[in-house]
Amino acid sequence: MKELLHTWLVRRCALIVLPAALGSACFLGGSAPGQQNNPTPSPSTDGGQPFIADSPFVYVAKVKNLLTGLPPTQAEVDAVANASSDASKQAALLTLIDQWMTTPEYSSKMLGFFERAFQQTQISNADFLNIIPNGGEVLNSLVQNITESFARTMLELVAQGQPVTTAFTTNQLMMTPALMELYAYLDASQAEDNESVIDSFALANPKLMITLEDTTNILPSDSANPASPSYMNWYFPGLSTLYKTAPACNTNARSYPAHSYTLHNLMYGYVQSLTLPTNPPTACPTIYYGTNAQFTATDFSNWNMVTIRPPKTGESTTAFWDLNGLRNATELVINTPRLGFFSTPAFQANWQTNTSNEMRVTVNQSFIVALGAQVDGTDPTNPGPNPPGLDQVHTSAGAPCVGCHQTLDPSRSILQATYSYGYGQQATPALQTQKGWFVFNGVINKNIQTLGDFGTTLATHPLFPAAWVQKLCYYANSRPCAADDPEFQRIVSDFTTSGFQWTKLVEDLFSSPITTNAVETATASELGEVVSVSRRDHICGLLDARLNLVDACQLLAPPGTALTLIGEIAAGMPSDGYGRGAPVPVLPAQPTLFYRAGLENVCEDIANEIIDATSPPLNATTYSSKTQAQVDAAIADFVGNLMGIVPDDPRSSVMNGMLTDHYNSAIAQQAFPENALKSTFITACLSFTVAGIGM
Repeated sequence: MKELLHTWLVRRCALIVLPAALGSACFLGGSAPGQQNNPTPSPSTDGGQPFIADSPFVYVAKVKNLLTGLPPTQAEVDAVANASSDASKQAALLTLIDQWMTTPEYSSKMLGFFERAFQQTQISNADFLNIIPNGGEVLNSLVQNITESFARTMLELVAQGQPVTTAFTTNQLMMTPALMELYAYLDASQAEDNESVIDSFALANPKLMITLEDTTNILPSDSANPASPSYMNWYFPGLSTLYKTAPACNTNARSYPAHSYTLHNLMYGYVQSLTLPTNPPTACPTIYYGTNAQFTATDFSNWNMVTIRPPKTGESTTAFWDLNGLRNATELVINTPRLGFFSTPAFQANWQTNTSNEMRVTVNQSFIVALGAQVDGTDPTNPGPNPPGLDQVHTSAGAPCVGCHQTLDPSRSILQATYSYGYGQQATPALQTQKGWFVFNGVINKNIQTLGDFGTTLATHPLFPAAWVQKLCYYANSRPCAADDPEFQRIVSDFTTSGFQWTKLVEDLFSSPITTNAVETATASELGEVVSVSRRDHICGLLDARLNLVDACQLLAPPGTALTLIGEIAAGMPSDGYGRGAPVPVLPAQPTLFYRAGLENVCEDIANEIIDATSPPLNATTYSSKTQAQVDAAIADFVGNLMGIVPDDPRSSVMNGMLTDHYNSAIAQQAFPENALKSTFITACLSFTVAGIGM
């Protein structure tokens, strides 16, 4: 009965809050009564709803939420609201934006943005089964490192004042020791076009054996040191008792021919399969013994900027098995080119190629990320006669595929000359020497010799500035800005003039009426104002920031981690993403019953963790129902903190009264105070300023 009462109360209040006068105006794209900067709506230029400007109560909260997840303070809203003109209000907001950009919450939000903008997400453990041992928490942590690396790199480059275009040519990456080991291992174990592997470690050490034993405690630094008598002898305690169901496989020592994969497995605590010379022979399968992994937890959490470069004449490449060296390294010496976002394992795993596609998907997604446009057959750019790599079958006279292939084929040849289809080094002489041309949307560059040349041409392409302003438009407003909007063009111009500084772009766009809706723009006139649901990353960031929770939705949990109830539900909520060949991000904006039900369950689970809980999460904001004063304080915090409505906002007293009525109604129906306050929290958590953006 108690659960039925609770559910009914939540749904009843949710139905009251959202369609009420305060909510309905917001859903129509306007502001609540008392909020207008100009009470007289301006005529609509498109024959639709009249434009109603949003007030600082709305847009200060929107901008701060998008950038940090935090609620606005009364002082912040006042700083904007008390400014004397539209221009001075915008300047006051820009000052606040500069302050918000210094917070750790901003870095967390931008980390997620850059992961998606550079398409380093949508990967899993399964994408790396051929190159990473399958099992154990360390594998989950490594895939998380792979996902985050380039986004962390962008945060560091922005902090250094580097332009956004550096992302297309950088040979510096934020890396952990475990990630450095992966890059160096992939360099030593090269996957070829025919799926064979060239193992440079094995080729260089044809007589070397890798030995595991559990009798002498050999230091890993000695095992990794070619000058040590213990080189390639690894201490593996428990080896003689490892196999519970195959006792014949238990030996004090076992040896293997020197292969990169065997050694790479050892780093993760794997004992490679081996056939023992017994009579009859004993087949001992690969077995995982994670406690003997060479990696420690800090090898997946210590991030540093690392310069990746090819070896100098006579110089050896970085030894992937030398973890002590990697932990102190600031350089990674490898032969495989690693320049720009399109060369990371995350991007390559996300957009895999094969002997049929031959790098076309990879180069197309590179165009999409860098320039916001795809190869779709409408590009009139003609490379002229005999471009490199042209598929003769699909470009013969009258073939319907000419439009795409005359752009894709010369351009993909740049990557094809560099990488095999397994993203190792290209070893086929005919492909190595067939350097590509850059052919895309009005730009033809035949002087492409290296991956760096490709990145530089992307960085100087005329489509780049507007494409990246649009990426931020989608993030801020869940829809594009109108390309012919003078305000959009101003922001693009400012971004260009600044030398493509990310900070300048964030300042300009988030203080602009394109985002705030404080003044009518051509974008608002042409496209209207979109009020979106708060998608997964935004709603989870909000809950973390406002309730002092740490990754409540487990968005940062390594792949393969057993999720809590909140994590399981959040995983199914709408989120930002990119599809193959789609230059426009997937941004679900409409409320659905699934979204509402999912959010209700997330809010309920959080309520159980922070209201009258005996063991709440460490440092979390908690509430008590033990006294009426505590209940009143909790409800006030639900409005001001969780819902982000400052005291002077006309909606504040209304929301406080509605939540108080909700609590009292539950008490009147015999609900325990604890359950009544939880139900009140859930109602606030489902309100329009939490579940939506821009209201």
